Amino acid sequence: MPKQSSANSALRCIVVTPEETVLEAEASFVALPLFDGELGVALGHSPMIGRLGYGELRIRGADDTTRYYVDGGFVQVADNLVSVLTNRAILSEAVDEDAAQEQLTSALGHKVAGEEQLAIRDRTLSQARAQLRIARRPQ
Repeated sequence: MPKQSSANSALRCIVVTPEETVLEAEASFVALPLFDGELGVALGHSPMIGRLGYGELRIRGADDTTRYYVDGGFVQVADNLVSVLTNRAILSEAVDEDAAQEQLTSALGHKVAGEEQLAIRDRTLSQARAQLRIARRPQ
């Protein structure tokens, strides 16, 4: 028997970290921070795999929008399922602005020598800046 098309089903979003499944919910729209921009996913989106950047994941449900800071990783979209695999997912309200500012200040003041240390510093700066954008965004 052929597999039924899921084109008429709801969009689902699953967010997984190495420690736990953070979220499993229905959504009308999902916005993700890709490494090179933002991706919006609605019902019927074409299958794809993408590399996540550091930033805000927004899941619009029937009544509200849930927001998370995600710390890189990958996203797969297939059959109206958005699977997010990330190192860290924090509710946007729980992002600590002071800690992010301290991380940014520390990274900016850290002298680097070599490509590897430069890459680590650049990653730390990107993470801190993304967290600050989320923490400072009006709720």
